[in-house]
Amino acid sequence: MLLAQLVAGQLPAPAIHDTVASIARGIDYRRSLRQSLLDRFFLWIGELIAHLVRFLRESPVSRPLGYTVIALIVVGVLARLLIAAQARDDARGPLRRRSRAGGAEDPFVMAERLAGEGRFEEAAHALYRGVLLTLARQERLRLDPSKTSGDYARELRARGSASYQPFRAFGRRFDVAVFGHGGCDARLIDDLRVLAQPLTARARAA
Repeated sequence: MLLAQLVAGQLPAPAIHDTVASIARGIDYRRSLRQSLLDRFFLWIGELIAHLVRFLRESPVSRPLGYTVIALIVVGVLARLLIAAQARDDARGPLRRRSRAGGAEDPFVMAERLAGEGRFEEAAHALYRGVLLTLARQERLRLDPSKTSGDYARELRARGSASYQPFRAFGRRFDVAVFGHGGCDARLIDDLRVLAQPLTARARAA
């Protein structure tokens, strides 16, 4: 359908330019320098495609050029998806390594030690890991590095679990502690300790 519209000259050049530009801009994670340069490249490709479409409307070789344009779009989108997947793997790598390194020590004990050393963000991660391990035992959650606190909360809600509300509150505070602009501090660690208590207390009672 897209090819037919392109060859027939029915697809406006601005629409193609906007589509490619939106692909280049629609990223929900932090860009590296390489990615930012690639975004500019995609925008340039969009402008080139717009010029080609204007040329195709009056060219006798519109069909072969139309296929070329479509191929460029497909290659660009596939390259973008591969880069996005690689970036997610790079971001998860340190978390996986921290998890393996701290596997021998109780996460809650580790959190107290890290907080005492002033390493508050690492302490927040340790508390979060401890809560997740508790829920994995208690609720039989399947832990996955790709899941967010929101993913786990939705899974608990779907099960009708009593842990849903406490974990939702804990997860929101954890997101503020780790991803907030102000950074993690002792006050946020205290909040996380308090919010984790209903979850750990329920596990001990079980």
